[in-house]
Amino acid sequence: MNARFLKPVALAAAMLASGGAHAQSSVTLYGLLDLGLNHYKPGSASGGASVWRLNDGVVNGLNGSRWGIRVSEDLGGGLKANAVAESGLNADTGALGQGGLAFGRQVFVGLSQASLGELRLGRQYILSDSVMGMTNPYGNASVANPGTASTNVGRNLPFWLNAPRANNVIQLATPNLGGFVGTLQVAPGEGTADRFHGVRAGYGAGAFNIAASYEWNESRATGADTNKSLTVGANYNFGVLKLLGGIQMNTDLALGAGNGAFIGSNLIVTGPGGSFTADEINGYTLGVQVPVGQLTLGANYTGVKYENAAGSNATLGKAAVMGWYALSKSTFLYSGLSFSTGDLKDHISENRVFQLGLRMAW
Repeated sequence: MNARFLKPVALAAAMLASGGAHAQSSVTLYGLLDLGLNHYKPGSASGGASVWRLNDGVVNGLNGSRWGIRVSEDLGGGLKANAVAESGLNADTGALGQGGLAFGRQVFVGLSQASLGELRLGRQYILSDSVMGMTNPYGNASVANPGTASTNVGRNLPFWLNAPRANNVIQLATPNLGGFVGTLQVAPGEGTADRFHGVRAGYGAGAFNIAASYEWNESRATGADTNKSLTVGANYNFGVLKLLGGIQMNTDLALGAGNGAFIGSNLIVTGPGGSFTADEINGYTLGVQVPVGQLTLGANYTGVKYENAAGSNATLGKAAVMGWYALSKSTFLYSGLSFSTGDLKDHISENRVFQLGLRMAW
């Protein structure tokens, strides 16, 4: 055979062999179970009664129970293909979480390269969720989570807005540029929900971390922007303790907007002065975390104000203390107590909450 023909054939074969060598996959099966015993004492005007409940960790625990599969494939040249399929479950009943979705926590596929950034496609956490997590000494599902809703005279009332996920998300993230990372999200409404948009900028260097996100819906009916939400969070670790804090400002709130932002069914606020419908919710949180060997202690306070254009307003606050003890790297005992303050404290079912729980991850 012609030697000049054999050379390019051999080169092509070598390239294919090289590509095959790079295409190595890793598959990780992981999970977490969190169950807590909770006692709820309602406010005097809430219409409820004290009750004990065994809840999955998604309700006041450290983490919501889950299992998932994480896949990464080396495509060569630093390029990787990534996928995650994560299912939530209610460990107290065995039922699927997130409204019964098979992979309700997150499911996405993407590409990443250290010098270029990352692309993800699928159901994902919205950007404010990670910003809110920076402000909380306990994690985003504890008694002191700013994103935990209250029950106001039988109606679900948001504290800080926290969806915390959106469907059909296209996410682009920059590479880490000296501690700075920027992220963009957009989710088409697909004709049945409002379009969702989100941007996030974050910086981390050693003991200091700060981030901000801005998210909004675009009404499919009018084209107007609604559910505008600015979230800012920061923390600094001094070694002997960590200080945490943040703010959230939400304006032009609207019901039934669909994807990614406010997707609850209630903005009616009932307090000592009667009821009104809020179109603005603004809040802040301050906290501290103190490690003591295997024990970690924490405390925080979160306050919000509900308002509308007619001048009606009401306040709600929550003070919390909590501790968790590491039995191992993956198993924790935890306990916490929260008290409500503000105008609405006597009108919510969670006026005082006590919890005692166990969390195990693998």
